[in-house]
Amino acid sequence: MKRQVQYPGVRKWSGDDLLGLQSECLSVLDGFLSQFGNCIVCGCGITEGGISSGLVCIGGMVMPFPATDVEVFPVYLVKDEEHIQREYADDVVRDIAVRYFAKTVQTKPEGECIEVTQEGASSFLDLIEAGWLDGIVSELKSLAKKDTTLETAISTLRQSGNTSTKRLDALEKRMPSYLDHTPTVSDSGYAIGTEVWTVDETGEKTFWKCHDNTEGAAVWRESGEGGGGGSHSGAVYLTGQTDITKASILINEGYLS
Repeated sequence: MKRQVQYPGVRKWSGDDLLGLQSECLSVLDGFLSQFGNCIVCGCGITEGGISSGLVCIGGMVMPFPATDVEVFPVYLVKDEEHIQREYADDVVRDIAVRYFAKTVQTKPEGECIEVTQEGASSFLDLIEAGWLDGIVSELKSLAKKDTTLETAISTLRQSGNTSTKRLDALEKRMPSYLDHTPTVSDSGYAIGTEVWTVDETGEKTFWKCHDNTEGAAVWRESGEGGGGGSHSGAVYLTGQTDITKASILINEGYLS
């Protein structure tokens, strides 16, 4: 990039130098935002009477959008321009600047535009967020072959809505979480295999696992972690002698041996 410098002395500035200062900054801004397509950079919220002011990127160029009254949605934001002129030293009137801005039209144009409905329009942050979520999905796909629950979560993630809350909801529900009451048949909003924990008056934790999430008929059982009973994590010896080597039955992982 071209960066202006000046050493001790009197430097002669030209019009090209000033235009270069302008273009270097704008080229970075336009180049960065144009990779996300036509979108709202900031502002442009839906109000009772129309659309508030803001910044938009249309056709690879960033420009302001003035607050505009709108009676019927959808409308389309398109690029427009205003030529500012002044008399030069040779007494000829020429352009000295071009002001680019966005305006609304009712009919969808053939060229570059941004569609705005009563719910709003695609924003720069929405597109950034979507790219971030795509990265999460990509990372999860590499783990899907090792964990079938992750594979199911990824499938649910793809079928969810466009917002991050909906997309990550399936993953969040599969994570162990605190429940302020002992789970009942009404707690059916969990995936099978999901664990929750409760805390009694003494502060002891009890873990519960969902075995059936049928609406109104959920089945929860203590998972045996954290206290409060449940399955034993190791082997259990049943003996009838004082010497365990003489007579014993080993129960290991649900099997007698």
